[in-house]
Amino acid sequence: MIKATKKAGGNRKLNIDVAIKQQDEPGQLEKMRVAMKKYISRKALSMMNACVHCGLCADACHYYASTGDLSLTPAAKLQKFTDIFNQYFHPVKRRMPFIKGNAESLDEKIDILYKTAFEHCTICGKCALHCPMGIHTGEMMMLARAMLSSIGKLPSGLDAPVRQAIMDGNYVGLNAEEFIETMEWIAAEMEEYIDDPNFGIPIDVENADVLFIPHPLEIRDNPFLIMYYVKILHSAGENYTFSSHSFDVVNYAYYQGNAENVMKIAGRVFEARQMLRAKRIVLSPCGHGYRVLKWDSEKYLGKRHSFPVTTLVEMVDQYIREGRIKLEKDRFEGPITYHDPCNVGRRGGVIQAPRNVIKALTSNFVEMEPHGVLNYCCGGGGGLASTATLGQIRMEMGKAKAEQIRKTRARIVSTGCFNCLTQIRSLNETYGLGIEPKNFAELVAGSIK
Repeated sequence: MIKATKKAGGNRKLNIDVAIKQQDEPGQLEKMRVAMKKYISRKALSMMNACVHCGLCADACHYYASTGDLSLTPAAKLQKFTDIFNQYFHPVKRRMPFIKGNAESLDEKIDILYKTAFEHCTICGKCALHCPMGIHTGEMMMLARAMLSSIGKLPSGLDAPVRQAIMDGNYVGLNAEEFIETMEWIAAEMEEYIDDPNFGIPIDVENADVLFIPHPLEIRDNPFLIMYYVKILHSAGENYTFSSHSFDVVNYAYYQGNAENVMKIAGRVFEARQMLRAKRIVLSPCGHGYRVLKWDSEKYLGKRHSFPVTTLVEMVDQYIREGRIKLEKDRFEGPITYHDPCNVGRRGGVIQAPRNVIKALTSNFVEMEPHGVLNYCCGGGGGLASTATLGQIRMEMGKAKAEQIRKTRARIVSTGCFNCLTQIRSLNETYGLGIEPKNFAELVAGSIK
């Protein structure tokens, strides 16, 4: 998200107000102008004019790598956005007869912007690492999303779930009683695997060292994943708890580009930690959820958190290093490879921890090429995996990831993001990869001695 810059060059203020006169514009254009003013910065303005059309960003983008379509390169996407900005928002250019846009073509321009920002970019950030001019096309697409969000132009998967999360506290609509009942059922199912007559899953326990925030789909549809997390935490002797106030790591408002909605959802997690006085927050594998709660929320709040926020794989790495859990190596037949989720790896900085964990449980680890911060997006990020109607686009643009996986000759593909795992399962079916996609926690829980 591009943060608003109020001042630049001493006391001179960036003034977008002069770009459009209120009496000359339709309502939706005014709303977009307000969103533009809220989030734009001089950095963003400089990026719009910095592209030298060198083409180095093309191969970095999984859209172009999957299709060879030049209109899907980051530079082409940036140009589409810049053209619309110049036609309707630029303080000077929008007044020029040969540039200025007209009201009659506005709907068409909005449709172009929608496809570019929501369908043709997953905000993965890989292009920024290859641009010699420092252009981050993904950040510009987030600005475009903020504008579109202001007029309600959103994919269904980024609209209803956000409203549900704000209203009910989680995007699948579970209430606290349903959550507690499900967790009690999970605990009962685990009794035969846990050699402890007093075993139970702690909920709403105060002063715990760890507040664990799960993915609500894990609770509703995939309780075996919760079992893996609980087994790991229990085996490590962790002083942990779940919260009946907040049990949703997901924050699809981030992909809307709507900072206000982002903090409404994230704030519930922070409220739960404060209510229980937990010392740290540990998150179920979710890429954008981690990014929001670890990094973006600090930016929006304007201050550092007074407590650590970590994703589960970082905790598992720590448990292994401290000897709190011991793994039996090669219980899972390899080769095993690891997919770096964009928001956990490239944009979140968690690169080495998952490799430490995978190498601790297998002697047959193989890397994708490229990997780490340069890894290709799986194609399911940016909210695409949450919107059923975008399934075909996801599969087409995931071809580059499918080829990456195929070249490893891996038997198991592990990852640390719920959406990435969903996408890789779909890629496996679509491209006949013959792999077993697995949440890394399944490998860890299945290897604990």
